Amino acid sequence: MGRRYGLRGPWVLRGVDLDLAPRTLVRVVGANGTGKSTLLRLLAGTQAPTEGRITGRPRTAYVPERFPAALPFTALGYLVHLGRVHGLTSAEASAGALHWLERFGAAGHARTPMAELSKGTSQKVAVAQALLARPDLLVLDEAWTGLDAGARGELDRAVAERVAEGATVVFVDHDPRRLSGSAGLAYRLEGLTLTPAGSPPGGPGPGVRIEARGEAPALVPAGLPGTPVVDRDAEDPRLLRLTTTAAHSDDVLHALLTARPPWHITGVRPLAVPVPGQSAGGGARVGAAPDAVATPPRVPPPSSPTAPAVPGRVPAPGPPSHPSSARRGSGPPVRVTAALTRYHAGLLVRSQRWLAPALLYAAVLAVGVRPGQPVLDSLGYAAAALLPAAAWLARLCVTQEPHAARTVVASAAGPSRAHAAALSAALGRSLALGATACVVTLLISEPAGNDRTTLVPLLPAALAGLLAVACCALTGTAVGALCSRPVLRRRGWSLMVTLLGVLLALVGKGSPAREAVTWLVSGSATGTVRVPLLPLGGAVAVVAAAGALTSWLARVRA
Repeated sequence: MGRRYGLRGPWVLRGVDLDLAPRTLVRVVGANGTGKSTLLRLLAGTQAPTEGRITGRPRTAYVPERFPAALPFTALGYLVHLGRVHGLTSAEASAGALHWLERFGAAGHARTPMAELSKGTSQKVAVAQALLARPDLLVLDEAWTGLDAGARGELDRAVAERVAEGATVVFVDHDPRRLSGSAGLAYRLEGLTLTPAGSPPGGPGPGVRIEARGEAPALVPAGLPGTPVVDRDAEDPRLLRLTTTAAHSDDVLHALLTARPPWHITGVRPLAVPVPGQSAGGGARVGAAPDAVATPPRVPPPSSPTAPAVPGRVPAPGPPSHPSSARRGSGPPVRVTAALTRYHAGLLVRSQRWLAPALLYAAVLAVGVRPGQPVLDSLGYAAAALLPAAAWLARLCVTQEPHAARTVVASAAGPSRAHAAALSAALGRSLALGATACVVTLLISEPAGNDRTTLVPLLPAALAGLLAVACCALTGTAVGALCSRPVLRRRGWSLMVTLLGVLLALVGKGSPAREAVTWLVSGSATGTVRVPLLPLGGAVAVVAAAGALTSWLARVRA
């Protein structure tokens, strides 16, 4: 059975039912403001419908309408991160990234920081991240915008390759000539509803000229769909030209690419006239609505920069092959989650936004932790001071991505998993800060109680201090998660509620952080060490509940 996608849209799209089969190229048309981008975000999984459901979404990649260049990575570094998120190994991601950068003419910018890239080169990186994992569902929201003529033609070829290999491609583009001779289905958004658009069913449809190059002894596959007209080049027998209908072009491309040995596609060009003697029956087609007026697609001339291919140009060798999977985040779940966490940690570290909470934490420690003070008191102070820093780091991690970059990651791994990984990155940084503070505190503090005569054993004190730090880091992360996106979206409200949440977590009864700090301070008064295992369990439960709630909200309120 092929993959199928059922969709009923939110309030901006009413009564939308859409089923898409594999090896289908779908164009969505409509005026500005009719909901084209909303529909594509729903298909990509970056936005959830308010009513109805979406089913059967496979491994997905998405190119948003506007892609931000201001990310703290090089072009290659970003693509490797996204490749890992898709489930590739580092070697596969690096090889695929270099391959697609070369195909789009951006190989010279592989080591260039993304903040220094031009708009066009940044768009090439955005397209490359969607193609390097060879997704089963490719969603393109005006992905050609900003690309030069050569890159636009290369993207046309890449789309044809993905469809021929069995993927579903859904795209929106402002140029009505874009892939006009190749799209198998077309839908029009008008009046908040989605209706079929395009040529009348059963008509011959536009023709498509496919040019391919083979290596000896490459043979033309027998029984090509639609019985295309085959013409070999008289001067070079390795060159082949096949003329077929748009409805059969994807099947012909698939047959050529999967032949043994395979043919290399050097050009896919729409023809201005239908192919005589052939019908569109048997291929993907769209029935026009009863009251619709069928209009023929506009076909660009061969020299137009919007043509899908440049005849005679041989594309670069294909990207390294890797296993495909029928679900998003196709690698092992642990590996994909680790890749997401590493990506968010890289964003935090490379952007240097972690410095502000880290410096604030260091300043507070410098005031409250002095050499020669009782060790348990100092550890309690260090743990309590970590809580606001942990909340700050959590807010940074879940809000640091530009919106378009967040949608790209969400389409690859799912909004819930991406949000959970952001919280994990924040928690890891908080634990690292707290552990460092514990080590420094143990080195400069006196191993005694408040009376300065009762000795406190260092190893139990160190364990109690580390667990108290963990309690405060976990609680602070939960506070930051509940006081920022997607729970609170307005920055002002988020900041005020975060401060209130931090205060309640430090002084409120039943707070795991308060209990852990209290155990340390009271132990210093009596000279005994109480290891805060019970508060630690409570902190784990609190952060797990906060993470589950906010991750769920990230999916339904994306």
